[in-house]
Amino acid sequence: MKLILNSDVKSLGRKGDIVNVAKGYARNYLLPKKLAIMATTSNLELAEKIQEKRKLQAEVNSELADSITTALADAHIVISQNSTDEGTLYAAISNEQIVEAIETFSGYKLEESQIDTKDQVKEIGLHTVTVVLGPDTQFDTTLEVVPETK
Repeated sequence: MKLILNSDVKSLGRKGDIVNVAKGYARNYLLPKKLAIMATTSNLELAEKIQEKRKLQAEVNSELADSITTALADAHIVISQNSTDEGTLYAAISNEQIVEAIETFSGYKLEESQIDTKDQVKEIGLHTVTVVLGPDTQFDTTLEVVPETK
């Protein structure tokens, strides 16, 4: 069944993409949740407009992503946190704290979903944090967790 996606669907496509899916998947999941619409001639024209708009937005986003990458790629972000004498943190560093530190350091406001830590940050020291700005733009930056002075 030929459909046009209304929003991004993981492992299927992005908004405005024309996809072929099984009838059951379309009837039971995509159409009831309004994630897709039927691919009629008028809807196909709409899909083309959405794709053009997405291309223009992608160009703007890539320029912004380049400037953020330039600013943060070699950055050294520091967060102070309460810890034990052995260097273990009382609470893990959250993505929200990392976003706030990046905003303080660079002035760029990122979303929490754009921050990817391999494991939870629970110890003092250097950690690698991956910042995902888009499907093909990601980079690593260094996060240093230091003990909070009393």
